[in-house]
Amino acid sequence: MASKVELLGRGSPSPNPVERLVTGGWALATDVAGVLGFTERFESLLGRLHGSLAALGVGPASWERTSCPPVVPRAWIERARYLDSFPHLLGQVHARGAGTAWDATDTVLTPAACYSVYPRLADSVVTAPAHFDVTGYCYRHEATAEIGRLRTFRMREFVTVGEEERIAAGHEEHIDRCASLFAGLGLDVAVQRATDPFFGPTARFLNASQMEQGLKYEFMAPVGGDGAVAIASANRHKDHLTSRFGIRCPGGAAAHSACTAIGLERMALALVHAHGDDVANWPTLPDDPEKPGTA
Repeated sequence: MASKVELLGRGSPSPNPVERLVTGGWALATDVAGVLGFTERFESLLGRLHGSLAALGVGPASWERTSCPPVVPRAWIERARYLDSFPHLLGQVHARGAGTAWDATDTVLTPAACYSVYPRLADSVVTAPAHFDVTGYCYRHEATAEIGRLRTFRMREFVTVGEEERIAAGHEEHIDRCASLFAGLGLDVAVQRATDPFFGPTARFLNASQMEQGLKYEFMAPVGGDGAVAIASANRHKDHLTSRFGIRCPGGAAAHSACTAIGLERMALALVHAHGDDVANWPTLPDDPEKPGTA
């Protein structure tokens, strides 16, 4: 049986100025904009970045470290109602037998690693905050004209689910932790309020509400070229996702959730821009205490 991926968006990708990683021996070019291969040198660097990012999961809470597969059940994404807001970003896997038409399968390309968390807690009561440290390959059918934009990339996400007050407090704490982490790595990061690229007739309202409430912050770092890119974001979802998965607190109220998401390739690109290709000139990066995805 053959397989293909149908892109649910429209338009042709534009060239993506990430040649810095290719010319520096970190990445391998492909024939498609926004898609790179990576060298052993880059993979070794990612291991060290994971060591630094482990600091975001320290403290009294116990973080369960897992990996998210590059494809997930379509039912998960439908229950999250991802297509309501981002139909233009999702990749649907199709398959066919010999001589037959392409048919949609029951899987889609993973748009964000955190979507592997909510099904695990679905239709349950969370009696204490649940903490997840998730790494995975993701895909979004992004326009690739923006500097640093990739269509397939890796994310590490720190996801918390629990009572509203504790989630809000943890969200603020992670914003401070991220800012300190990046400063310690010598990155000139600006923390800015932001919105997601919502789609459809309610997009303007959703953007305004997200901005006004301070639900999303992006960590903007220069990577070369004309501007900075978001190498990470801190997102408070309120009960947007938990209510759709039936995740509740004791007493019946919907749980709340938040995540801090780091784009690993973008973080690496920012470090290369800040410190050059010779890692001997970089700040010390700790070893990863455990490889991502081994939990």
